[in-house]
Amino acid sequence: MTRQHSRHFMRETSLKAYAELKPELGPRQNEVFNAIGDYPGSTDAELTIILGYKDPNAVRPRRFELVEQGLVVEGLKRKCVYSGRKALTWYQSSDTTARDSE
Repeated sequence: MTRQHSRHFMRETSLKAYAELKPELGPRQNEVFNAIGDYPGSTDAELTIILGYKDPNAVRPRRFELVEQGLVVEGLKRKCVYSGRKALTWYQSSDTTARDSE
């Protein structure tokens, strides 16, 4: 069973897992996780700008922790809007429809 969440569908099991993990996430982890959900397929540099930071190290370590927890997965590489270089894109792990359509 799926349920509409934000701009994509999430499986009930994913919603339950997220609800259980969310209280354990720190403020910056929540901020990065929510930005990835709001802007799926963004690069680290794009997330940095979206969140209003100047240094990618404000975002990258938190995104790495979210990957380690299984909440965020990498997508395909594409040209980053800000750096002009090819970079990995990031998605919430439950957002398979957008990730698979890259």
